[in-house]
Amino acid sequence: MSLIPRDSWSDFYRVFDHAFPSIRTRFDAEAFSPRVDVIEKETAFEIIADLPGVAKDDVIITYKNGALTIEASTSKTEENTDQNKVIHKERYEGKMVRSFSLSENVNPKDIYAEFEDGVLVVVVPKLETQQVEDHRITIS
Repeated sequence: MSLIPRDSWSDFYRVFDHAFPSIRTRFDAEAFSPRVDVIEKETAFEIIADLPGVAKDDVIITYKNGALTIEASTSKTEENTDQNKVIHKERYEGKMVRSFSLSENVNPKDIYAEFEDGVLVVVVPKLETQQVEDHRITIS
């Protein structure tokens, strides 16, 4: 079984982080791809996603057509007041999305998740593979 992150536009846009920092904010306008680790264990895959500033109720995990999708959002706050104005902003606010293609040897109903201190852990248990014995095929 393989658990492969799907391509994300924000992965492409990371190329521009240092080369063109002034245009970076244009790419972040709609969605951001959170950083994840994918760990394969003997009986399951673990997807660990950093979701700083996200509340548990603002995280949605779905499985559809062989793809696991993690969506999260943070609310936008206005930091400009009459006395203060934002000079520089790097913290992300808005929608975060990440998708993973799952192979056929998982049961979507067995997938579960835990969320604590801004870190989401999604566990995707593997189905036990049946050992098929070698045998000779008779030709008729």
